[in-house]
Parts: sequence; C-alpha cells; structure tokens
Amino acid sequence: MRVITEYDLAMPEGWHPLPVTPADQQWASVLAQQIIGGAETIEEAPELLARQLLEVKAAVDATQVTGTRTAVLVTDPTTPFLDAMFTIVLGRGTSPEKYDAQLERVVDEVDTAQVMGRQTIEGEVPGGKVRGAQFLIGHLPADEFTAGAHLEERVHLGVFPEDTSDMVDVTIIAANAGLFTDLPATAVGMLQNLTVRTEGAA
Repeated sequence: MRVITEYDLAMPEGWHPLPVTPADQQWASVLAQQIIGGAETIEEAPELLARQLLEVKAAVDATQVTGTRTAVLVTDPTTPFLDAMFTIVLGRGTSPEKYDAQLERVVDEVDTAQVMGRQTIEGEVPGGKVRGAQFLIGHLPADEFTAGAHLEERVHLGVFPEDTSDMVDVTIIAANAGLFTDLPATAVGMLQNLTVRTEGAA
C-alpha cells in the first residue's frame, strides 16, 4: 500500500495563504496591507482585515489538526471583509466510507445552526477521485431581537488517489450563500490544480 508523501495546490487569483507557523505577531497586519494594496478604502480597513485574519487562524488552530493549510478569499479589496476561507490537510488512513461518516458530523459541530440543504458531490481530478458534499447552513440569530437567519455555504471534499489509504481533505466556507455561482463546481475546478505524490510504504 502506498502513502501520500507530498501534495500541493496552486490557488487561484484572489486567494491568500495564511502562514502555518507565523514568524512574528505582525503577520496579519502585513498580509492585510498586501491584500488591500493600493485600493481606496476606509482608514480602519487594515486593522479590521487583520483582526479577521487572526480570527480565522485561531479557529483553524483550535481544531488541533496538524498540518492544516489555510487560505482566505477577498473579492473586493476596497471592503475589508473576508468572503471565504479554504483549508486543505492530509488525511492518513481515511477511507471513503470513513470520510462519509465524518461528513455526517459536520452540522453537529456547528452551534445554533441547522442544515437548510445538502447536495452530494462526486467527480474526478488528476489527483484522484473526489467525493463530498455541499451544505447550506442556517445560523440562527444570536438574540430574539434579530430577525432571520444567516445562510452560510460550505463544501467538504475528499480527494482519494489510487492505491493508497490516504486522502486529501478540502473545505471551503463561504461567508454568504450566493457568493459563488456554483461553489461545488468551483471547488472541484480548484482541485484540478492539485498534485499528489505517493510512494510505497516502508
């Protein structure tokens, strides 16, 4: 049985990788300035964007899943808001059946939320067969004075190369449903650029 020894994914324009291990405490401010560039925006934009970057990094670190790589999407640098986040991580010894069971627990891990829709995703990319699901998750208001629910769109995808029990686990979370015309198709399209290297187990 072979094992995955290396994988890489070239991110499309607009996506910005976060450091796995930041070299210093100023990384978020530096990245925020890079994202905004020369765009005309409000004075507080760098600070607001840096704060969101730190929140995303803290949320990913809190999962305690070693080796998780993260990127964020900013579609309009003039507005200091993250539109989506992306994570990719190696899954050792994760069969398609085990991955399906993990998908069943997705919503259980989200507080004050309920599934508004779910769609199974299947496909194939150069890195292997793809399976997963799209979720529309309604987040209930934080208090009784707020009307309606916030609708979030998620895609969870597993890429399963041949002749190995390892896989690559990808998650994309859009801040709002409708940000992507077709998030499942976008996600599978991104995975066309995934390269996976396997070697025989020692």
